[in-house]
Amino acid sequence: MPCRTFRLILLWLLAGWQFAWADPPPAEAPAASTDILQQLKSAPSRGLLYEISRNGKTAYLFGTIHVGRPDFFPLDLVVTQALAQSSELVVELDATQSDKMQAAVQRHAVLPDSQRLDSLLSPSLRKRLQTQLDALGIPRDSLQAYKPWMASLSLMMGAMQASGFEPAYATDLYLIALAKGLNKTIDELESIDYQLDLFDSTTRQEQLAFLDETLRMLEQGRLRGDTQALVEAWLDSDAQALQQQSLASMHENPRSARWMQQKLFTERNRHMAASIDRMLAAGRHPFVAIGALHLTGADGVPALLAMRGYRIKNLYP
Repeated sequence: MPCRTFRLILLWLLAGWQFAWADPPPAEAPAASTDILQQLKSAPSRGLLYEISRNGKTAYLFGTIHVGRPDFFPLDLVVTQALAQSSELVVELDATQSDKMQAAVQRHAVLPDSQRLDSLLSPSLRKRLQTQLDALGIPRDSLQAYKPWMASLSLMMGAMQASGFEPAYATDLYLIALAKGLNKTIDELESIDYQLDLFDSTTRQEQLAFLDETLRMLEQGRLRGDTQALVEAWLDSDAQALQQQSLASMHENPRSARWMQQKLFTERNRHMAASIDRMLAAGRHPFVAIGALHLTGADGVPALLAMRGYRIKNLYP
């Protein structure tokens, strides 16, 4: 993994990767009461929402963010009605299947019993890690079983929580809870093994470089600002601002960022678009909820589906 790709990975963690960091918040079925209906009607539009159609077949694409706050909910009536009208909910991963998630973490992210994270780090890197763990209120021993890449992601998530954004309030998890209340089936576009292998397939040197860069960004205080900017763009349903966040990371280090863009977004977007196309060809009418950054730009899922002949309608123009 090339160094100095922290910002792009942060964007991916926020709006491109779904993982079972916490249990979902409660969600109400639509029109459960007059009060609930009024809340849905008055809720602002958040995220990105598209209707895709071809030859009389329709589906919805919703761009999620993988952390949140209680005040992000409920999602608005348009989202709830679109899900209610769909045959099923399709997410990147069903992060509520915690046993499956934790088994995959054990396979991909945990060091052999004979190793501890500290043993892989230089004295300087070890000291910097301890300083950031203390600053975030994370017990020093809590990451010792993890490979460096998983320690980096855990630090980033801890910093987001310290900024007031909780994985328990990810919109994906809210939608899963809502879909269950509507008796919708839930399907996945990817597997947890595939997603974790994106990092586990990197070399030890690349993982240590990622940890070093993560610590540097925490030391410089840049994570809070980058997180806030992305969250605000999502709250405003601003696809252009979301795309600008991604482009900014490309300008910071074009060579390494291009590598990560290809790995984390471009290749996955192509697979997602092909999977959605197959679903509609099979007569399914899914509500597809994926990280918002997968829906932006010329290589985003809506653009790729448009190339396949689908009509794309932005429901949050």
